Amino acid sequence: MRTRRRPALERRRLDVGTRTVVVRGTFHRGLPPVVLVHGIGMSGKYFLRLADALAATHDVYALDLPGYGAAPRPDRALSVPELGRVVAGAIVGLGLEAPVVVGHSMGCQIVVDTVKDHPGLCSGYVLVGPTVDASARTLLRQAWRLLRDTLREPPRANALIVRDYLRMGPLRYLRTTRHMLRDRIEEDIRDCASPGLVVRGSRDPIAGRDWARRLARAAPDAGLLEIPGAPHNVQHTDPRELAAACAPFLAACRPGPRPGSPS
Repeated sequence: MRTRRRPALERRRLDVGTRTVVVRGTFHRGLPPVVLVHGIGMSGKYFLRLADALAATHDVYALDLPGYGAAPRPDRALSVPELGRVVAGAIVGLGLEAPVVVGHSMGCQIVVDTVKDHPGLCSGYVLVGPTVDASARTLLRQAWRLLRDTLREPPRANALIVRDYLRMGPLRYLRTTRHMLRDRIEEDIRDCASPGLVVRGSRDPIAGRDWARRLARAAPDAGLLEIPGAPHNVQHTDPRELAAACAPFLAACRPGPRPGSPS
């Protein structure tokens, strides 16, 4: 049986104000757009398996935000709201009409700020393994949960994570962690008018079941689902299962009027 190849993803640099984003995408094939937003220390590379699974029905755009992956480093670590504005600017700069934005880990915090602060820009949002659990909002507790998850991830996923972490650098990582811990996603999500979906792997120690349920309930319009047996990086370890689980939600999201540029 022939194995379906990943669609060719073109890599482009996109200037968003004074910042630069690197985008790996299928670029305007006429399919509904999905924008993929990585977590702390990571890059769009760990979304490539999910991009492969989604590309049959969607145009996909995996971002490297400023200071991450192949994107140039700004002079300081950007806060969650600043990164949310970059994502909004990238959506407008790419000419996307009401995409669904998908965040993973700290990327969920960025996505929530994007949706909250730019109403009408996105037709929906998906939060995969969202941080930061309010019951574990310290560096030590997050480090313990990360260690537990590392033992549950396959070696290939851990190798990708370590490479991206090293590329970002420990000092910038720690400074970004401070921004991550200060952010209050459970409050911000209350102002997300677009429909949402909160997703976690059933073996994810970073985004626990009670925390995911709390976020879904705090949102004006959000569902909740679990991917059985998956760890935190479910988009990398179980991409087809994740894509299939999200398919009804993605199909239900309908583009609205094209908004103007974000402020």
